[in-house]
Amino acid sequence: MYNRYDIYMKQGVRDEAAYIKTGLEEDGDVFLSDRVGDATSSRITLLGKDGQVLFDSIENPEEMENHSNRPEFIEAEKQGSGEMVRYSDTLSKQTFYYAVKLKDDQVLRVARTTDSLLVTMLTSFLLLGGLVCVILVIELFLVQKQTRKLIEPINRIDLEHPLEHVCYEELRPLLFRLDQQNRQIQKQLEDLKNAESARKEFTANVSHELKTPLTIIDADAEVLEMDFGENEWLSDIQNQTKRLTDLTNNLILLARMEEESMKLPMVEFPLSDVAEEVIGNFQTLAKAQNKFLHGKIQPMISMKGDEKAIRQLIGILLDNAVKYSDEKGEILLTVEVQRNHIFLSVFNTTEFINKKEIAHLFERFYRADKSRNSQTGGYGIGLSIAAATVRANKGKISAITEDEKSLRITAVFPNGKK
Repeated sequence: MYNRYDIYMKQGVRDEAAYIKTGLEEDGDVFLSDRVGDATSSRITLLGKDGQVLFDSIENPEEMENHSNRPEFIEAEKQGSGEMVRYSDTLSKQTFYYAVKLKDDQVLRVARTTDSLLVTMLTSFLLLGGLVCVILVIELFLVQKQTRKLIEPINRIDLEHPLEHVCYEELRPLLFRLDQQNRQIQKQLEDLKNAESARKEFTANVSHELKTPLTIIDADAEVLEMDFGENEWLSDIQNQTKRLTDLTNNLILLARMEEESMKLPMVEFPLSDVAEEVIGNFQTLAKAQNKFLHGKIQPMISMKGDEKAIRQLIGILLDNAVKYSDEKGEILLTVEVQRNHIFLSVFNTTEFINKKEIAHLFERFYRADKSRNSQTGGYGIGLSIAAATVRANKGKISAITEDEKSLRITAVFPNGKK
């Protein structure tokens, strides 16, 4: 392509020289003027017989050197015309000179400068690269637009009812499979819900049924104690009966808290006062076990909820902390308002608690340290009741341990006051 351009350029210079030659031979030197350079991109030079510059369309002839030694001039003098290509490495350009002899033995020279092959190729590559980039940008835009147009119907698919609006028939097998899976999942969820409901109902019924025989056993033990006096086996019967009665009451309470239809009386009450009162009730128990129980309770905090349930919640958390904190350990009850939420937390130090067990603390009958539970008499149901109580009062509960030697349980409730 470059060679063809070079051939056309040289022929154009030759044709231009022939045209100017005709004008000079017919009209003389008046054919050339200072404005002739504006009419062409070529450089026009008129040389005398001795090579002296008579006219130049770019520079002042008087300041130019003699051109008698130029190859194109010498060749034109001998053969009537001559041409030469000279390169400029500095400017990365080449100049084509064409000289033709006139009738009066003067020599007309026409020259045209073009970029070298390397520059031309680089320029072409840059232009081509720019064009490719523009095409790629346009193509990317069009592809993204088309992709969005194709994906938009897919994004509007109702995943719960995928077969209601099938945007592409090619997707029908997939949507059909998805619909089947939805039905299976829905059935499994219903089965789980029914099983959970049956479990809760069974637990509640059994708990209620146990209350009567336990009450009778406790009463019979008291009668026997009156008849035979206090003895070890009667005390054991009474103690175990009390434990079973407490467990039964807790199961009934847990079933009540977990009942979805149950609505607690949401009444505003002074939470700060309730917390102070409950912490005072546990001071004697904590001191008897050589443990330091104290509170950091922000005054004048009120909340909407079931006061009796929240009082019991604080009691459960403090009882759990006193039972399972290490000897001479610290127990801290904190109540404060932050960012329109009420934070109620109980912190206690403990000998060791595995971080993996934290996720199971609120599960019913889960006991992290079974050896210590056997000593304290716990059934692993207290924190389940605490979690259910928090949820019933529209709150959230969580537990964390920072160094596996402390435990912090936090309940967060919405603050009705803005």
